[in-house]
Amino acid sequence: MSEMMINQTIENTENIDQKALELAQDFSYDGYQVVRRELFAHLREPAVVIRRDSVTFNTACIAGLEDAVYIQILVNQDNKRMVVRKCEENDKDALRWCIEKPDKRKSRKMSNKLFSAMMYDMMGWNTDCRYKILGHKITHEDETMYIFDLLETEIFMDTKRKKKANPDSLEKNEELVTAETDQTPEQNQEEIAAKVARKLNRIPFYPKDWKDSFGLSVEEHKKALETNLTDGYIEFSATR
Repeated sequence: MSEMMINQTIENTENIDQKALELAQDFSYDGYQVVRRELFAHLREPAVVIRRDSVTFNTACIAGLEDAVYIQILVNQDNKRMVVRKCEENDKDALRWCIEKPDKRKSRKMSNKLFSAMMYDMMGWNTDCRYKILGHKITHEDETMYIFDLLETEIFMDTKRKKKANPDSLEKNEELVTAETDQTPEQNQEEIAAKVARKLNRIPFYPKDWKDSFGLSVEEHKKALETNLTDGYIEFSATR
């Protein structure tokens, strides 16, 4: 390495150290917010999706409760939280939440109408949307379970795709078609609407009170953790 390059490296190091000293001199957590993990992609994290006619727990969630094929769902209407805990097949109110195979358990759609209707009504949710909530794996009185905070949701438009038109019926259609697309104007509009619906179906929305905030302040975040501990809950670090 040439002498000029060495001198440049030393100079850059000194500049970096000087900047670090300046930043550290008056550093404080005041004004900082702990960013919500819901703002990041979390495909491999435990989660539940609630639709107006079904509930689905993802594979990561199912894998987190070892050997659990049947569960009980508990809802707290006061603090707006939902708990999922393992149970046996013949236990009262047992629900099968997965498809059991010899080598693995797979997620399944738990069809329902009454439960979802009650949840949407309790939370004031929009029936045109589906709601995704991350699960927090905790232990309470030696029992492992998931807690879902229903106030912290990802919101997606829940548009259903229209069935494709029968090709035979299209051939019988005597309306004029455009030379470029070989489709009627009505068919073009339907195709555009379908594309827009598919795009909206993938766009996440968030609660209004998240608009101007990345998360809780450092002090509020610390208090929230202390509150969970005093309630007897210990969150597993593996869920972070």
